[in-house]
Amino acid sequence: MDLYGQEMDETINPLEANMGWTIAWLPEDRQFIGREALEKLRATGTDKLVGLVMREKGVLRAGSAVHFTDDLGELREGVITSGTFSPTLGFSIALARVPAGIKDSAIVLLRNREIPVEVVKPGFVRSGKALV
Repeated sequence: MDLYGQEMDETINPLEANMGWTIAWLPEDRQFIGREALEKLRATGTDKLVGLVMREKGVLRAGSAVHFTDDLGELREGVITSGTFSPTLGFSIALARVPAGIKDSAIVLLRNREIPVEVVKPGFVRSGKALV
């Protein structure tokens, strides 16, 4: 779940916050303030919110850098927006805003150490059952 001030605020568009489902895109001729800008972002791509799982000891924290290599071989960087230890799962989880093109793994910088993390769809536990 997005937390205002962490995953979203007035500077983050709904597509970056994984809230695109809240936009009434249909009917296509329906106009609203910002529609044109959002359609451009939707067509060209934007940063996205992903889940991170760290099975090593430690806790993922907001503000930590997330590094990955995209399809073109370029090093890209995102940032953890919120993170904690999950007692249900027994390891650390986080949400991170990253450029599109991220794969299923990345590196997080924690205390000057590079830690491998899994990239997953946000939503880690549902009805007491692990989703990761």
